[in-house]
Amino acid sequence: MLYEYGGWFIDATPDISIGKFFAHVRLTRVSQVDGDEPELHIERDIAWFDSENQAVECAHQWAIEWIDERSGKIGRAQTLHVNRSGTSRPRQAR
Repeated sequence: MLYEYGGWFIDATPDISIGKFFAHVRLTRVSQVDGDEPELHIERDIAWFDSENQAVECAHQWAIEWIDERSGKIGRAQTLHVNRSGTSRPRQAR
């Protein structure tokens, strides 16, 4: 599950354990300067789900919010807040 957003590559492939899909995200940004090391951020166990699609969507949404916060983008009309047990509820933008 590889996506590109805001200059970052998002890998939202979940891990599977004890019959659950664990939402994880690995973010990589390749430097614009030749020879620089890529920037990497890994967030594990964001939440767990019964379905792979739910875990991927959660990790993807988490990554977009993380990237937006660091790039100064504010103002999504509504984002999805997912608690650790995998239930979700809408959250107003900051």
